[in-house]
Amino acid sequence: MKKIILILAIIFMAIGAKAQSTIQSEDGKYPVYCDLKAYNFWGVGKVKVMLDMGAVSNGGGSFESLYDEDGKQIKFNTVMAAVNYMAKKGWILDKTYYVTEGAGRAVLHYVLVKRVKNDSEIREGLITKDEQ
Repeated sequence: MKKIILILAIIFMAIGAKAQSTIQSEDGKYPVYCDLKAYNFWGVGKVKVMLDMGAVSNGGGSFESLYDEDGKQIKFNTVMAAVNYMAKKGWILDKTYYVTEGAGRAVLHYVLVKRVKNDSEIREGLITKDEQ
C-alpha cells in the first residue's frame, strides 16, 4: 500500500512540474539580462564595449562587440556613453560589480536588464558580432 501511495505521489508531482518555464508579469513581459564591460587599455581615447548576452555560439566565448549599420565597431567616449546607448535601446542599468582580470586589472561590469515579451526582442536595435 505504501508503494502505491508513493508511486501516485510521484506521478502527481511530475504532472504539476513545469521545468524551465517563463514566468511573465501582468503585462506579459519577463526580464532578460546583459553584462556590459568596457575597456580602455591606455586610459586615453575611445572605450571599447563588449556585451555578454548570455548566448555562446560556435563554441567560442560569450562576449560580443557592438557594431553600427555600416559594420564598423562602435567605440564610445566614456563608459556612461555606452550605458546611455544601451538605455536608448530599452536596457536599464541594474547593478555593477568588479572582476579582476589579467595582471590584477579590475574591470567594472554593468548588468543591464530589459523586459521583453519574447526572446526575439532581446537584440532589437543591436548589431553584435562574436569577440575574436
